[in-house]
Amino acid sequence: MNTRWLLQSFDDCPEILRSDAIPAWLGPAEQQRLAGFKVEKRRRDWLLGRWTAKKLVQRYLEETRGERPALAELYIGADPDGAPYVARCEGEGGWGDLFERLPVSLSISHSHGVAFCGLIEQAGLGMHFPAARFPSLGCDIELVEPREMCFVKSFFTEKEIAMLYAATERADLFATAAWSGKEAVLKALRKGLRLDVRCIACLFDATPPTQEWRPFQIDLDAQLSAQFPGLWSGWWRLHGQHVLTMAVFA
Repeated sequence: MNTRWLLQSFDDCPEILRSDAIPAWLGPAEQQRLAGFKVEKRRRDWLLGRWTAKKLVQRYLEETRGERPALAELYIGADPDGAPYVARCEGEGGWGDLFERLPVSLSISHSHGVAFCGLIEQAGLGMHFPAARFPSLGCDIELVEPREMCFVKSFFTEKEIAMLYAATERADLFATAAWSGKEAVLKALRKGLRLDVRCIACLFDATPPTQEWRPFQIDLDAQLSAQFPGLWSGWWRLHGQHVLTMAVFA
């Protein structure tokens, strides 16, 4: 299963830091959405996420179709459940009535000036609306930082808490990784934080972390497993002081 991903920061697109700039790589609908942001941090995070997603999709189309559309021709929208999708628009200036919704599962996350986007191909997508949504991908990025015990006891399972006790000096890292993994799973389920995160356990082996992708274990409780039967695969790695996680549901 070919999963593509990309990390970008403000250094990769410095114009995002200009509050008076309207990037030319946004289409009209995206420009309208940008105008609605009143908080500068949310505006910058949204732009960095869209930039990263468009660059990743552009690379995907170049590798799979031999095409390299302009970034303004790629529209990053959101389904009613909040999950992002990408459509390729056609017509005058790249924005006509016809568009092709691309057969991919897309996930976007950002943290402290870094955006992380993942993409995986899907089968069974129609021209405008998805007929199937599998496999489904969720991505998350989190800054490694201490987690209070009240937070751990409120949101982590007994297995995860035992993992943290065993991790000793790496407890902050594995607590961050477990929380990030839960976020990635919830995105793959297209549920966000509407579910009790203690229905999900993300378990990591005790070997030292690396800058390379490594698997982690995803366990759903009996009720959630019955509601969402399927196979899970989880992957994680470090990037500086950040943890990256990807969860794929198929």
